[in-house]
Amino acid sequence: MRLKYALTVCDPKSSQIVAYQSRTTGNSHLTREDICTALGMTQARQRVGLCLLYAKFTKDHSSGQMALEEIIKFARSQSGLYVGNLTGRKGVSILILMSKLVLEEFCRTADTPNAKCRCGGGGQVCDREQTEVTGKLVMIKCKRCRGTGLKPVPKSRARMSIAKLMPSLSQSTWSRKWQPFYDLLLSWCYQESMEAEIEYSQITEVSRSE
Repeated sequence: MRLKYALTVCDPKSSQIVAYQSRTTGNSHLTREDICTALGMTQARQRVGLCLLYAKFTKDHSSGQMALEEIIKFARSQSGLYVGNLTGRKGVSILILMSKLVLEEFCRTADTPNAKCRCGGGGQVCDREQTEVTGKLVMIKCKRCRGTGLKPVPKSRARMSIAKLMPSLSQSTWSRKWQPFYDLLLSWCYQESMEAEIEYSQITEVSRSE
């Protein structure tokens, strides 16, 4: 079972896990206890990544708060390399806002209001030409979303939000310093979550072989 579905197994609020599982991965060799144990081990080894994934796929508020705290902590450690040390109340407010924007973008899924692309969130569209030639339905990666199923987030969105706290922020300064900083934070989120997914897969592979 893929991690994004396994996350809901130990959540008593979720009643859709069986339907998700059968629809996407088939019957799992893992029991509910196996999955909860694997998640616990993943939590111990890749806490940040798993926290981010909980925030993304279960929309759990407490996980979202913990994920935000971790992004802010990482942002503080890296800000000096990109935009200078952000100190004082205003600097802290900017870091928090930047981190919130990053988390919001990372947590977008097909269930997020107005996030679906024209492909309906599936990431694939019909290749009409090849379908007509072959007589069979041919699906290709959606060019608009590049297979994510989500509308791209306008790059101006974060800049306009930050500019409300920094009226003097120019487009050139944003492109040269702040955009790379924003991209770093977002990439870090994906890297941490990927490491959690890898850890979970390795743990469940061991369970499969036993």
